[in-house]
Amino acid sequence: MSNVYTVLMAVVLHGLLWQFREARLYAWAEKLFALLTGRPLNQTRRYDAEGIPIQLYRREGLKYNPLFVAAQAKRVYARVRDPKQKEYFIRLSDWLICNAEANDSTLWLPYRFDLAQFGLKAPWHSALAQGVALTVAAQRYELERDDLWLEHYRKLRNTLLPEHGLSVSLTEGSLWFAEYPTAKAPFVLNGMAAVLLELDTGYRLTGDELSRELFNRGFQALVAKLDEFDARGFSYYSLDGRKASRNYHQMHIQQLKALNAIRPHPKLLHYARRWQRHDRLPVLVQLFFNPRPKRILAFLASFFLILGGLTLGKILLRPVSNTESLRSHYGVNP
Repeated sequence: MSNVYTVLMAVVLHGLLWQFREARLYAWAEKLFALLTGRPLNQTRRYDAEGIPIQLYRREGLKYNPLFVAAQAKRVYARVRDPKQKEYFIRLSDWLICNAEANDSTLWLPYRFDLAQFGLKAPWHSALAQGVALTVAAQRYELERDDLWLEHYRKLRNTLLPEHGLSVSLTEGSLWFAEYPTAKAPFVLNGMAAVLLELDTGYRLTGDELSRELFNRGFQALVAKLDEFDARGFSYYSLDGRKASRNYHQMHIQQLKALNAIRPHPKLLHYARRWQRHDRLPVLVQLFFNPRPKRILAFLASFFLILGGLTLGKILLRPVSNTESLRSHYGVNP
């Protein structure tokens, strides 16, 4: 009977972890795999001697990714009243500019490594990285009121104009901002929604009217294509047929809610609610309706890992009977 209890305990613990901490489980797995093998399953975060984020990729190795540097700066800005955090924010934002490529009207943050899965060769650029850096420039301007950072902001914003290749013109003047600007123009939902949120933040911090115009054109495109991202109540990562992982699915929900708070629209609210209802289904049910082979494999592997851990713990913590203790003490065999 105790074995049945162990299995039931493993089922409950495993189910709770996957229901409420699935994204965290993947992050732990990445770190553990990188620790054991020297390379992660996909990617994991490192920091250089100056505290600048540097990603460890399975294929590419250690590489600076301007998106993650800008995202770190955004997070630090929330604590900028702390002098140490302020200094760190300045160091991160300075790194972005020092590693950018500028001309008279634009400021580019290049990726200096290939991305084979999308056919991108270094150096390449991403609307998402440009958008997050846009917010960082606006925050630096808000912090110091230095017109140089307002100029950086405008040059970053200009890269999102259609003539520069990071946005796809749709019908009636709407624009889709491309996270991965390839010839196939894969429409990536989280990258598009994030750029819109960054443009709104930039407008609020700087009052830049062109940012508001770009937001309006992008919002129009997002609403027009949002139906295509619905996968029977779950969501697609991109319109080349890739289903979103749970982490990205939850990100989509939060992004739609945030955009709806800025500009209410029934379609945004509909899909935010629909996708959230499906995200709250038990993970076993999600695996049935939204089967993704790697997720199923990870689900099964983690269950047997937890079951093995509980079984081992039960053996190690099992109380020793008086008879066993005496036999051990006097060296008596049964």
